[in-house]
Amino acid sequence: RRSSDLLLTIAFPAILTQLATPVGQAFVTRMVAEFGEAAVTGMAIAGRLTPVAFGVVFAMTGAIGPIIGQNLGAGRMDRVRRVFIDGLIFTGLVILAVSTVLFALRPVISDLFHAEGEVRDLVYLFCGPLALLWFFNGMIFVGNAVCNNLGRPFWSTLVNWGRHTVGTIPLALWLSGTWGAEGVLIGQAIGGVIFGLAAAWLALMAIRSP
Repeated sequence: RRSSDLLLTIAFPAILTQLATPVGQAFVTRMVAEFGEAAVTGMAIAGRLTPVAFGVVFAMTGAIGPIIGQNLGAGRMDRVRRVFIDGLIFTGLVILAVSTVLFALRPVISDLFHAEGEVRDLVYLFCGPLALLWFFNGMIFVGNAVCNNLGRPFWSTLVNWGRHTVGTIPLALWLSGTWGAEGVLIGQAIGGVIFGLAAAWLALMAIRSP
């Protein structure tokens, strides 16, 4: 292919996909900021914990791409589907293990950051139900890896932008009216659930028709 074709079909969608996360996070930060410095601090701590706690999931979703491509080239779509299912299973096991550790260490983590009051509440929220719901973010990562390697990169773009716009902003605004800063993060997590399921569905569609 010509370089321009590759840029349009591969690089451009990938760039758009990656831009969705900072844009969505900017909206969330702005909404949390309305509840004061303590709320922003709690969200920042959760943001620092995320890459440490879920680094294995980030790495795994990048590693399965070559496996998917190899089996696609061999015409073994049954194996591609197996890679997708195994990726979800692995993600679920990692999230369960990490969430258990985070839940058990909530007091220790809070003390390390000298978290008190609302800051501590947000840390506890992240180290509890929000950590478990991170499985659906992992589902997005695995689904996007499948779509990208099966020639459907714009599907990944659609999922990421949907997750960080219509899947975050309305729910965060709505729930913040009831639960404040915690509601913003809960709304963001619920959006992840919705678009995690959508990513899995699109991945299965891509496997059926690569």
